[in-house]
Amino acid sequence: MANWLLRTTIRVAITAICLLAFKLSPMAAKAAGPVAPSWQVGYKATGLSYETQDPDGSISSRFNHFHVLSGNATSLAGGWLTVRGSARFAEVEPSLGRSTEPSKWYSGICEARLGTNTKALLGRQFVQAGVTSLTLDGVRMRHRFNRRWHLSAWAGARAPGDLAFDINGFDQDAAVGGRVTYQPSSRWRWGFSTAYRERNGQVAARPVGAELMTRALDNTRALARLAYDLEQERWVRVQAQAQWRRSPAAPVVDLQYIDRYPTVDAASWFARFMNLERIRLLRVAARHELPSRFGGEVSYLGSFVGGRSSSRLGLAALVPGGRIGYSLRLGDAGEENRVFGEYGYRLLPWLRLEAEAAVLSYTLLQDAPADQDRDVTTLAARARVGLRPGMRLLAEVQSLHNPDYDSDVRVIVGLDMSLARGNSRLGLDRGGWLR
Repeated sequence: MANWLLRTTIRVAITAICLLAFKLSPMAAKAAGPVAPSWQVGYKATGLSYETQDPDGSISSRFNHFHVLSGNATSLAGGWLTVRGSARFAEVEPSLGRSTEPSKWYSGICEARLGTNTKALLGRQFVQAGVTSLTLDGVRMRHRFNRRWHLSAWAGARAPGDLAFDINGFDQDAAVGGRVTYQPSSRWRWGFSTAYRERNGQVAARPVGAELMTRALDNTRALARLAYDLEQERWVRVQAQAQWRRSPAAPVVDLQYIDRYPTVDAASWFARFMNLERIRLLRVAARHELPSRFGGEVSYLGSFVGGRSSSRLGLAALVPGGRIGYSLRLGDAGEENRVFGEYGYRLLPWLRLEAEAAVLSYTLLQDAPADQDRDVTTLAARARVGLRPGMRLLAEVQSLHNPDYDSDVRVIVGLDMSLARGNSRLGLDRGGWLR
C-alpha cells in the first residue's frame, strides 16, 4: 500500500508541476520581458586506433570511434523556456571480453522559469544534492523563498545504469527526495536533505542527512556532511573537509576525511552480508606556486579498511608548463614506486603541444619477493590544433609497456566542432566555424 501511494504521489507531482509550468509560463515570459532566443550546438568525434603485440609475437589491430552531440536553446517562448541535452554514439569492437555501450543518453532537460524565484526541470538530469547523487528521469523543482531559504525537490525514476536510451518504470526504480538550505549569513550555510529510492520494486535506500558549510575561520573554507540510512539503520557516510590559504600568495592546504560504508543498498543481493567493514580515507595536500610558475606540491592519502591499511605519499616540482613528480605506496594493498612528468607548450597561437611519461614498478603484496615485481611504462604525446573558431583538432599517440603487452600503441584523433548563435533570430548564417 505504501509503495503504491508513493508511486501515485510521484505521478501526481510530475503532472502538477507540468500543469503549473504551463499555467505560469505567460507570467514568467511577461516578467522576463522580450528576450531573443539563443542556441549552441556541439559535436565531438573521436577515433581510436589500437595495435597490440602479445608476448607470443602476434599483433592485433582495431579501430573504435565515438561521437558526442550536445546543445541548448535558451530564452524560448518569450524567455521562460530553456532546452538542453547531450548524448553519445559509438561503434566499438569487443576487446578482452568486454564491450562498450554503443549509445548513451547523458541528459535531456526542459527548464521552465515559473516566475522570478522558481524553476522546473523536466527530463533526464543529474541530481547532486545532499544525500542524493544519481541520474534522474523525472522532474525537479527549485524555489528561492528569500535570500536565506532555498528548496529543491525531485521525483521520477532512476536512469538505467548504462545511461541507455530507455526509461525505467516508476513502479520499479522510483526516486524521490528534497533538500532545503538555510544561509543566515555569508559565512554560514546549513543544509538538510532526505530521499527515497527503489530498485526492482524493492526499497533500496531511505537516507537522511545534514551538512554545514562555513567560512567562519579566517582564510578557511570548511564542509561537514552526515548521512544516515533509515532502511538499513546505519551511518552510510561521514565526511569533513577544509581548505586553508593565508593569502593569495601563500600555499594552499587541503584536508579531507571520509568514513563510509560500502555502497550496497538494501535491495542488493550483497546486503545480506552485514559484516562488511567500513572504509576510511584521509587526504592531506599542500601546493604552492610562485608568480614565476615554479613551485611544488606534497600529498598524502591513507586508506583504512578494518585492520588493513595503505598509504600513498606524493611529491612534485612545478615548472612553467608542467611538473615532475614521484609517488610511493606502501601497505596491505601492495607496494608501488612511480616517477612521472608532464609538460605542455603553446608553440603557436593555434597549436599547443603536450607530452606525458611515467615509469611504474609495483607488487600486489607487501614485502613480495623480487621476482614478483611488475614494471609499467607509459608515454603520450598530443597536439591540440585550433583550425578556426569553433573547430578544434586533437591528435594523440600513446605507448604502453606492461606485463600483459610487450607493445601497446594507441592513436587517437578527435574533432571538436561547435556552432553558436547570439541573441538574434535562429539561423546558421554566422557564428562559430560557419562564419
